[in-house]
Amino acid sequence: MLALSYPNEASYAQRINIDPKLSRAIVQEIGERLRAFLKEEPELPGSLRAQIDRLRELEEQSPSIIPSAERWDKLHR
Repeated sequence: MLALSYPNEASYAQRINIDPKLSRAIVQEIGERLRAFLKEEPELPGSLRAQIDRLRELEEQSPSIIPSAERWDKLHR
């Protein structure tokens, strides 16, 4: 059973007992809304997208400053 607290004039926190079935439904709804919210990626402005693409190109062309990391990266592609 989930117990929620909320402020009150007489007591700063009182407990509210919620049925386990209702608690699970609330948690599932929050999870669905978070997944939907986090899934959306805002469209980047064209100039920023071009800069990111250029950075990726330069990154692929330049050698790693850590030789062992470069070998690991090639093995895992």
